[in-house]
Amino acid sequence: MICNFPCTQYGICCKNISHIMELQAFDLGNGVCKYLDLDSNMCKIYDDRPEICNIESMYEKHFYRFYTKEEFIRLNIESCNAMQERFGIEDRFRIK
Repeated sequence: MICNFPCTQYGICCKNISHIMELQAFDLGNGVCKYLDLDSNMCKIYDDRPEICNIESMYEKHFYRFYTKEEFIRLNIESCNAMQERFGIEDRFRIK
């Protein structure tokens, strides 16, 4: 059973935010979030990150009526892996 999103910290989601309306103010202009540390792939504001960047928070506040938590996490894992594949990211970063 999956309880929380098992992020592999590649940062591909943080490098492709231009299509996310709620994150437009965070976009450096190239689709990369201004709060992503490109050396470590870590969020500089992780503890205070926007709600849309927090899978568990999004589930608890918006999606709990539509999915079980495990279903919601699984959908996000599938999306993450698909994005990594689309951008040619090494398999070692895929969520198993």
